[in-house]
Amino acid sequence: MESMVEIELKARVADPRSLVQNLELWADFKGCRLKDDLYWGAPQRQVQLRVRRERLLFTLSEVFETEEWLWPFAGDQGMGDRELLRPLVRGPWGTEKIFATYKKKQVVEDSCEVNQEQEFQVDRGEPLEAFLQDAGFSVVLRKEKLVATWRWGDCSIELCHIPELGDYLELELLRDSADQQEVAVCQQWLREVLERCGIGEEAIEPRFYCQLLEDARRGG
Repeated sequence: MESMVEIELKARVADPRSLVQNLELWADFKGCRLKDDLYWGAPQRQVQLRVRRERLLFTLSEVFETEEWLWPFAGDQGMGDRELLRPLVRGPWGTEKIFATYKKKQVVEDSCEVNQEQEFQVDRGEPLEAFLQDAGFSVVLRKEKLVATWRWGDCSIELCHIPELGDYLELELLRDSADQQEVAVCQQWLREVLERCGIGEEAIEPRFYCQLLEDARRGG
């Protein structure tokens, strides 16, 4: 099991095509993935376990053409029919990977998330999900997102599309541990990367995705 401190900044993206064109000039493209997240919770408990099924769509920047970076779910299609993805990607789908993640989340000053994260990979999701059901857990939230990832130094840069919410940029640094001073240094670094991406601080989104999805599904 891997335990890390995740320091993350999230911002809304109004023009994903321009962002991609910018990133291709200075960041290293690492691939595109479809992530299907189930959040398991139990009544009277303040903990959740995320079970993520992740599938690689393509890997090489040479097959990544900005002109074709038209998110396939920008209309009313939704994410229900994954066959819709096949004509829009090049290369193999790859092997599905399954990860279980437990996070202790908090939003600190300047709208950064600092999460204590423990994660492990499983060969099959069904035994884990059967255990969670028998232990009184049930699925409380589902989130699907299409993610393109770049790296610049030790910073992960992800352009994410969530059908109900739109496009977001996620900037993330991982640390073995993070005291207040280290968090402050990381916050400043993430803001500098955000500026390099051409996105203003007014676009920063301090709320968690689960809060945004709950509001969207209530019609808020």
